[in-house]
Amino acid sequence: MDALKLKTLLSLLLIIAGAISVPLFVTNSVASEPQASGFLLDFREWNVTWTEMDMQKNSDPYKALSTACQENDFSCVVDDGVVKEINGVFSGGGYAWSLWTISKNSLTWVKEAAPQNTNLSDRTIAAWVYRDDNGVPTVAVDESGKSIYGYRQAQRTVTLSPALTGIIGSLRAVDTLVGTDIYSNHPDSVVAGHASGKIKILGDFLNPSFEQIVAQRPDIVFCDGSLYSHHVMADKLRGINFNTVLMYGGDSIQMILSNIYIAGVVIGYDLRAAEVIGSIEIAMTEIAGTLDSSLYARSVNAMYALSPDKSPWVTGSDTYIDDLSSAVMGKNVFKRMYQWVLINSEQVMASNPSVIIILTVDYSATQEEYDLMMRSLSAEWRSTDAYKSGNIYMVCGAAGDMSETPSPRFVQLMELTARMLHPDVFTDIEMPKYVGDDYEDFLTFTKYLDFNY
Repeated sequence: MDALKLKTLLSLLLIIAGAISVPLFVTNSVASEPQASGFLLDFREWNVTWTEMDMQKNSDPYKALSTACQENDFSCVVDDGVVKEINGVFSGGGYAWSLWTISKNSLTWVKEAAPQNTNLSDRTIAAWVYRDDNGVPTVAVDESGKSIYGYRQAQRTVTLSPALTGIIGSLRAVDTLVGTDIYSNHPDSVVAGHASGKIKILGDFLNPSFEQIVAQRPDIVFCDGSLYSHHVMADKLRGINFNTVLMYGGDSIQMILSNIYIAGVVIGYDLRAAEVIGSIEIAMTEIAGTLDSSLYARSVNAMYALSPDKSPWVTGSDTYIDDLSSAVMGKNVFKRMYQWVLINSEQVMASNPSVIIILTVDYSATQEEYDLMMRSLSAEWRSTDAYKSGNIYMVCGAAGDMSETPSPRFVQLMELTARMLHPDVFTDIEMPKYVGDDYEDFLTFTKYLDFNY
């Protein structure tokens, strides 16, 4: 499926229902894990300790704290209802321990103003969290509000979107995969698994096959929360006692990082998840630091389109493309619009971007293809500053495929974007007007982030 068709379909999520037939009888199903009840100690930087406990018996948050610290052999100091220290981490310097909870059927953390008066028995998750005034706790529930904790280490996993498959690859857990959607083509080991038959193809991204998923007897199924059909699938699988996690849609950098963490916790690869997230955050900091320290860095008006069509699909707000653009001083000229939208040619002209980046799988990264693309541009595109200054870039081939997927590799697209927007800042590599299968040749900050397991 090409990028335009994919995004067109994604824009209709609210009216698309998965046409999935349910067998009358399902045999040999595996029992799902019960909803875990417990308590978190959140030390920042994705460093979280989970303690399973009966919240009815530990409804008092201070008793729950004492129980969690005893079971994990942590020190703890509480003075007149104020938590001063947990496991050597002291309140002070703008950071403090505070109580946060998630109510049943909610996705949102709430900071409890009066921990002494808080009853935890009706909460899904509770945590003592070490943060400053602006900080929020680490993600603890999936998009359906189900706790991500309490699962046994998975031996057989299924992923139903390329983004989720990419996350499992980054965790070096491809050996656990027994099924994916048909569009999952990264990392290389997944492609090899498809070829050998070890990893089954379980239908397409929009409508995966219920029967084929069940036939693989997975320990965990990861569904993509951006699709209504996956919400339906998660409910059906849970209805017959299959462990199913509904991941977040990947509409922002934070959502992608949270999905990496969730997958790691659920399958028992939480240490690797923290390592992957840490390496991504270091690379992001280095890229941002280069911009911050440069005299030549400035905000750049940019348009991100899925094709060079006269009336293209472009990214608005609430997409990870918009988010990574902002992170590298790109000002999305269509930010006032929501998610991926189809605009007309007059809007292209009126927005007058200084840089246009086309994210596509319909072209090859050659001078001939690039010239063909440029010749096809409408008069409205040709009226923009981007065209006049020669700042139209084409991200295609493997790089274009990468751009369609909110997976850990977003940080490599971020570096490519930074180099396209700010060639006067990133002068170590001369950035061509098109990148494809060779996109790693134009990376330095993220070149050695190996997600290809």
